[in-house]
Amino acid sequence: MPRVLILVRRLGQDERRLVEEYIGDLAEPIYIDDGIGDEEAGEAVAALVATARNPVVREILRRARNLRFIQTLAAGVDNIPFQDLPEQVVVASNSGANAEEVAEYSVALLLAAAKRIVLLDREMRRGIWRVEYPSLIKGSTVVIWGYGSIGREIARRLQPFKPRIYGVRRSGGNDDYVDRILRPEEALEILPETDYLVIALPLTRETRGAIDSEVLRRLREGAVVVNVGRGPVIDEEALFDELSRGRLWAALDVWWVYPSRRGEETFQDLPFHLLENIVMTPHVAGTWPGYREKLLKHALENLRRFLMGEQPRNIVRREDYI
Repeated sequence: MPRVLILVRRLGQDERRLVEEYIGDLAEPIYIDDGIGDEEAGEAVAALVATARNPVVREILRRARNLRFIQTLAAGVDNIPFQDLPEQVVVASNSGANAEEVAEYSVALLLAAAKRIVLLDREMRRGIWRVEYPSLIKGSTVVIWGYGSIGREIARRLQPFKPRIYGVRRSGGNDDYVDRILRPEEALEILPETDYLVIALPLTRETRGAIDSEVLRRLREGAVVVNVGRGPVIDEEALFDELSRGRLWAALDVWWVYPSRRGEETFQDLPFHLLENIVMTPHVAGTWPGYREKLLKHALENLRRFLMGEQPRNIVRREDYI
């Protein structure tokens, strides 16, 4: 029976039962918390990975000489060490597993910024009665940059507000929930009339810094930038500059650095927290009570497809990450 590395720490008994239920008849799961020796790593044909930023996980993947397939627990795969993986290793993301939940949170961020809810709440708690007129969604122009599973769910949830909605993706195409799908180069022309720019991009070689000073300068004054993709898809200094000048608003759930990745308590290089025209949350859009069980089931379904000799879903292009 083939072996599968389960590189997800602190799996509870119920979660281990899920693993056994989905793949136990096809493979022997080897759990990272139980210890993984050289023989077990070397014989493994597949791995379920929560994060490969951990040096221990990277070392196990390096020793897995028979590895053929990696399934991530997260939708993003930017933490996978593609440059260290043999060509035969196929990587699949967990795209779509929490698309509806991230989309719901994205709309909440957009509304919080558009309606100035956080700002007005903060002022009233300080005893200040401040009138700040909110923006309307109805009749506005929304651009969703990164029109994948999350982007489409965002568009679907915005439909009742009756804005004009444009999706942006490199492949172009059509979709029922948007007025039009644009390629990135075409999107630049619509930005001067954009009220809300919602970013749901994965982090790849191509998307790193894609939302740069040119993109931000093209947005109309008072536009709101919402980011639920990855922090580095936006040029950090360019965004801070536009916010500092009061020309834009922002609502961010993803950041450029994280406390655990630095050994520090900071999550930013620049003092965004001193600005009043920003809503900030700590990368929680894709979480809710019991969220990991849903992500695990979605990932295990795809892992089972691989073990059964079927074509896995959500295979990513290596060239996007190397």
